[in-house]
Amino acid sequence: MLTVLLAWTFEAFAFMLFSMLALPIMRDLNLTPVEYGAVMSTALLGTVAGGILIGMLADKIGRVKSIALALLIYASAAASMLAAHTYHHLLAAAALIGFGLGSEWSTGMTLISELVPAEKRGLAVGIVQSGWPLGVLAAIADTILVYPLYGWRTAFAAAALPALLVLAMTLRIEESPIWLRHRGETPRIPLAKLFTRDLLRNVAIALAIDVLAMFSYWLFWSWVPVFLATEKGLTVVKSAEWLSVTQAGAWLGYISYGYLQDRLGRRPTWTIFLSTEATMIILYTLYPATPQLLIPIGFLLGYFTGYWSGFGALLSELFPTDIRSTALGFIFNTGRGINFISPLIVAYLSQLYGWAAALSTAAIAAYTAALLVWLFPETRGKTLE
Repeated sequence: MLTVLLAWTFEAFAFMLFSMLALPIMRDLNLTPVEYGAVMSTALLGTVAGGILIGMLADKIGRVKSIALALLIYASAAASMLAAHTYHHLLAAAALIGFGLGSEWSTGMTLISELVPAEKRGLAVGIVQSGWPLGVLAAIADTILVYPLYGWRTAFAAAALPALLVLAMTLRIEESPIWLRHRGETPRIPLAKLFTRDLLRNVAIALAIDVLAMFSYWLFWSWVPVFLATEKGLTVVKSAEWLSVTQAGAWLGYISYGYLQDRLGRRPTWTIFLSTEATMIILYTLYPATPQLLIPIGFLLGYFTGYWSGFGALLSELFPTDIRSTALGFIFNTGRGINFISPLIVAYLSQLYGWAAALSTAAIAAYTAALLVWLFPETRGKTLE
């Protein structure tokens, strides 16, 4: 579990640097917000390719080898940022970092879901998913400590080093015994099985929920550092310090969610967390907050993003072993890829109505996704075969 947790942590590390270091990169390369929105959108589209291609590969060759490949791609792309002096290089690196991120989530969540007993699966997935806020905290530390001294290119390259250590650790972990029992049963084209009559309904509902949840998250969090700078007057470093509070809350939220979904069930926990997150977004963006309130609201904003701990367990329990990684990779990352438009929408709306109004639209998507989960059966405690 530790290796998968660390792998997810360091994938998130470089990915979130695109948000943390948006202002200095735009200044250095003379980019408009819309042009830079395209960079973040490219990274999101990269997750689709990675999630689908490596997700299918993991059903063919195994979970562990696929996780190692994802880490290698990510580390190489992050290191290449040392030489990023053009817009096209930036786009290419963003695509590859996104590719690694999408690959890592689908294979890592599948592996953990298959290794852990049913009654503890939700908590285990929550612990692994908590690597995301840890990765964001690493990006914040990098922004505070490395960026001011060495610049944004070195800050990205620094994210590649720990990933290489985790890559070595990955090659030592055990393969999923469930996958080993079903090895060779995966269809020639695993993705095609998702669109058969038996599975299509679950695929459609899961994709709708994922698109809305991703829409809510990326609409808001992609541009928060810029919002803090333009609306709250915080510097890059100061906004990073504020964001560290949100990610401390997120880490607790991810683990809490994991525990609660094993106790309350998959559907109630999802609805409670996502609807509360929507409310926090509205409070933060549309209502004036005193400096004293910024910290507690920020902590709660982070805490209720714990709903991301729901997808790994729920999707693993809805799909069979021979295409489980394919299903997770396709659904989770297609939803994220469709959201390539989210950063662009916020950039456009901010020019018309301001950053606060643009970011607040994320709440609508969150409330909707909170309700759609009830179209699924309750899968808490389901044994994977």
